[in-house]
Amino acid sequence: MEKYIAKSKTGESIWEHSKYADDLLTEFMSIYGDYFIQNEKELIRLAVKYHDIGKSNPHFQQKMHLLCKKKYVGKTPEGEAIPHGFLSPAYLDLYKLVEMFTEEDLKILVTAIFNHHTREDYYKDIDIERYIKRNMPIEYLDEAGNKFYLHEDCEYLANMYDELRNNHKGVLDEEIYLKYIVIKGMLNRIDYAASAGEKTIEIEPPSKGFLIDKVNSKWELRPVQKYMQQHKKENIVIIASTGCGKTEAALLWLDGYKTFYTLPLKVSINAIYERIRHDYSYDESKITLLHSGMLSYYFTQNDNNTTFKIAEEPLERQKKARLLSFPLTVCTVDQLFYFVFKAMGTELIPATLKYSHLVIDEIQMYSPDILAYILYGLKIITKLGGKFAIITATFPPILQELMQENNIEFIPPQEKYYVDKCDRRHKIKCIDGEFEYDQIFSKGQKYKVLVLCNTVVKAQKVYRELLKYNNSSEHKVTIKLLHSRFIRKHRALLENEIKEDAKSNNPIIWISTQIVEASLDISYDILFTEMCPADSLLQRMGRCYRSKNHNEGNLDGQPNVYIYNNGNGLKTVYKFDDIYNRSWDLLQQYNNKIFTEKEKFDYIDTVYAVDKLKGSKYYLKIKENIKNLENLLPNEFSLDEAHKLFRNIQSITILPDKLILIYPRIRELIDILSQNKKMLLAERIKYEEELMEYTVDIPAKTLVNKSKYVDKNVIDKVKQLNIHRSCCKYTFLEKAMTGIGIEIEKAEDENNMI
Repeated sequence: MEKYIAKSKTGESIWEHSKYADDLLTEFMSIYGDYFIQNEKELIRLAVKYHDIGKSNPHFQQKMHLLCKKKYVGKTPEGEAIPHGFLSPAYLDLYKLVEMFTEEDLKILVTAIFNHHTREDYYKDIDIERYIKRNMPIEYLDEAGNKFYLHEDCEYLANMYDELRNNHKGVLDEEIYLKYIVIKGMLNRIDYAASAGEKTIEIEPPSKGFLIDKVNSKWELRPVQKYMQQHKKENIVIIASTGCGKTEAALLWLDGYKTFYTLPLKVSINAIYERIRHDYSYDESKITLLHSGMLSYYFTQNDNNTTFKIAEEPLERQKKARLLSFPLTVCTVDQLFYFVFKAMGTELIPATLKYSHLVIDEIQMYSPDILAYILYGLKIITKLGGKFAIITATFPPILQELMQENNIEFIPPQEKYYVDKCDRRHKIKCIDGEFEYDQIFSKGQKYKVLVLCNTVVKAQKVYRELLKYNNSSEHKVTIKLLHSRFIRKHRALLENEIKEDAKSNNPIIWISTQIVEASLDISYDILFTEMCPADSLLQRMGRCYRSKNHNEGNLDGQPNVYIYNNGNGLKTVYKFDDIYNRSWDLLQQYNNKIFTEKEKFDYIDTVYAVDKLKGSKYYLKIKENIKNLENLLPNEFSLDEAHKLFRNIQSITILPDKLILIYPRIRELIDILSQNKKMLLAERIKYEEELMEYTVDIPAKTLVNKSKYVDKNVIDKVKQLNIHRSCCKYTFLEKAMTGIGIEIEKAEDENNMI
């Protein structure tokens, strides 16, 4: 009997691969089968059974035998090769299956198999029909003796293909689309896991009650924690200020369920991941990071002399993380919600979220575009059966209105949680104008001061201005700067430094941007900040007197939060002036007063009141984006386009030339990567990640009319990393932990260039 080869690396046959996949499916259903109806289970199993039979075509077999260095004795192929996924449905007994399933079910099944790999579909129906008649075996017999017969009516099959493909794969109706992504998504998950040689699709989760016992052992449950524990099977929104135990509440809600825990920024993701690992002894084999910097993080942890190491190789862990196999994944929203663009290959995400819990932490941090993507994604996920919990310090009423308009089932916030001892921690002062540098410098001589700016350029300017005061003063102050335009290596050092300085009682001034709003667990005595929308403003205030009562501080009744309305960043960062202006106008009633936690909740509710914002640019932008997603046909965008559309950020990776002089290691890394073409993949990635530590990502729009400072060509010897050398000025002293980072508008002195 002829053996049809499916995999060139292992020589595995079509039957062996399909059997492996079917075994994975059986094991999966033994754990999560209750989340799927019988009809779905049967369609998924059929898709797994038939998805690779098209590999029996002579073009594919001839190629596989050549790669496996085996003699091919089969039929000589005729015509142009056609992807095997387009051929596999030809072996479905549609006449028999139509007695068991509806016509819609069969279209979903055929479409899922047809598209289980992302292949360019430029073939005409007559091309596929002709290829099947000329090349495909009438009877396919596998090693177990199972017989599969070519569908006797190729014209019937071609007509079905025609209808599906002309209607963008036949997935237009929402109900059909939802079922399609479950079948197609599960087929992809099983096929990918089988092809990767994984022993399971899902890593066995910790026993139920594990996290509950851990939280209970630390303290008596707080109100927000009790509430989330009681509503583990429901979609909920929780509003709670700092110090209420939100993270522990989320752990009680997710305990016993497969979960994805999302946060806005990688820094905060790493911190939560470490906290769950350390404070709650969560098994490292059952929790993972999933973000663009995960490999760098894991390589660093394993290389450094730290107590926290992972037993698994970073690449192996990354592979399992991308297969969504871990019981608990801590990730950025872009790793999941790009599925809303309906690109082929993204179906496995909502199919997985169908039987998962999803935590969205600090939802107010996202732009209106991303909020729209999240809301539409939640609509899909909840209709499939998945559960979500939004935990946030601020939840605009207009957002709740949009969720209800889109028929997203959830329990609205029942109570707003805050800690009594923190209720009087902020006394604010509103100033219409620019920063008062003399006052900032004066406060910095006695207190820990945090200055937050809306743009990097402004933060750099403030840093320079305060240095002038320092240079002319007898009483020197330590002044440091943190923003997104330091190379990765230096930004990591600064992020750790600002956290350590927050724990000290020594006077200091830190200047930063909105990157610290929710990403860093820090507390400073006094905050000077530029005005920004209400939700961001309250996040910034959360970095000041984080767990103290203002009356307990030694500020002599003076304000500890100074807010400056100067309009900086209004057109470039905060583009909705209606929200900005309402935030400023409504803030005035609290000027020169203690701003209590209850008043902060009232402030947000008033700024984002439904009746005031229903016609606003903010509201209409979210509505427009959701509508566009609803009208979007499947497969209009590629997988790569979906990733880019989600963040809508075009950035350029820069390596400052000056650093090549300072760090000889950079040249070593470039040489290693260019001269060792045959190094192991894990080794190459490790070197690539190390080289990326000397780079910084700059938004492309920032470089408009400044391209003379950046080489248009990438570094020749490592093109795959897309790194551009730059003569932009860069300053940072590692020993002092000070510097200004990249200055886009300035170039290094030519005498310092290479």
